[in-house]
Amino acid sequence: MSRPTGRPSLGRKKRVHTLKLSFNDDEFDVIDIKASRAGMCKTVYGREAALNAEVTGVLTDEEKMLLHELKKLGPNLNQVAHHANAEGFLSVADKAENIVDSIAKYILKLKARIKT
Repeated sequence: MSRPTGRPSLGRKKRVHTLKLSFNDDEFDVIDIKASRAGMCKTVYGREAALNAEVTGVLTDEEKMLLHELKKLGPNLNQVAHHANAEGFLSVADKAENIVDSIAKYILKLKARIKT
């Protein structure tokens, strides 16, 4: 009995689907350089990059609303800082604490949305 030579059969894991991608010259050069540095051919590099990439999707309406609310708090915080510089921090401590709490609340909501 002779031993089989060559690459072992992939069986069910054989890759039968293709995905065509297009790049401009600069993008292709970047991929070529990155693949070379990783010691991979461009195809393997592209497959690994696609399968392991962290992709952020488009913001939902709720996420957009949360970001809008966060942006609206910025000027309020700035006004509180001006009052604190002029009158002392104790005069605006409650307002500052409320704004910081609101900012933290919106950030936590956004983080929870990102994780799901």
